[in-house]
Amino acid sequence: MQSQASKASWAMIPRQVKFEWNASPLHWIPQDPLASHGVNHFSFTLVRGEYFFCRMFNKALPLIEDEKLRADTKIFIRQEAIHSQAHKGSIDAYLVRYGVDVEQQYKRVVNLFDHVLADKPLGFKLPKSWQRPWLNARVGLVAAAEHFTSAIGQYVLTRSDWEARGGDPVVSDLFTWHSAEEVEHRTVAYDVYQHISGNYLLRIAVMAVTAPIFTYLMAAGTVQLAQDDPLIPKQQKSLWRPAFWKAWHRSDLNGYMPGPVWFLTTSLRFFKPNYHPFYEASTELAQSYLAQSAGVLAYQQKAETLTQVQS
Repeated sequence: MQSQASKASWAMIPRQVKFEWNASPLHWIPQDPLASHGVNHFSFTLVRGEYFFCRMFNKALPLIEDEKLRADTKIFIRQEAIHSQAHKGSIDAYLVRYGVDVEQQYKRVVNLFDHVLADKPLGFKLPKSWQRPWLNARVGLVAAAEHFTSAIGQYVLTRSDWEARGGDPVVSDLFTWHSAEEVEHRTVAYDVYQHISGNYLLRIAVMAVTAPIFTYLMAAGTVQLAQDDPLIPKQQKSLWRPAFWKAWHRSDLNGYMPGPVWFLTTSLRFFKPNYHPFYEASTELAQSYLAQSAGVLAYQQKAETLTQVQS
């Protein structure tokens, strides 16, 4: 039976995956090189961000008194850890082949997640009376970020269809698998926040900060990856030029990746007093994709083969 604290009434599974990136092109969305860079950059934010999510929820676990929500949270942590490992193990090597300085790509998000949002923010030791509110705020930030990731997941599952439109099948599968699992566990972060805090004013304050930062990270990272790409027009390589924002918006209109207007309108739903991520996406659609994901099936086949050899 579904508990009051947990809105998830479906099974969530931490799925191991296997991707072979040896032949994937840099412009894996051939019709839109800028979108290729934009979605690729999302990996760098996700790797560091999801490590941060895991840390926060491990800290929150002792505060969760509801058994079902505690179990959901443990699965959430395992899924997020697998996501980080899959991106770190796959996309880094893939982009290094094309001369991308991946460590430089991480610097911006490392500073945010590992220093600004640390237990000692910017090295400042918080008084004991501030430590629980600081944890609540950071769990709220995870809930706000997960609002975006689940909405992106629904976007990818319903609009992108990268592979069918000529996108590289391996890169398409990595991001679609990840998107589908974000939809699958979309209720957990918000349920945890509601369980340990539930403060509406804090929730909207956190989103008011998160939305512009999230949008900026996407824009700045996309521009940074595009800098050395001769196929990207010069006027699209600066945040200060309208051409970049127009190209990004056009990518959104074509369904290749969410654009700046999408980020704004998506963030506004989080401010509704009766908001809940349960209503933001389709679990059935997500799990349908996960059942036939090439990366998921490849790992399962590898595990089955290994079991047969060992027996």
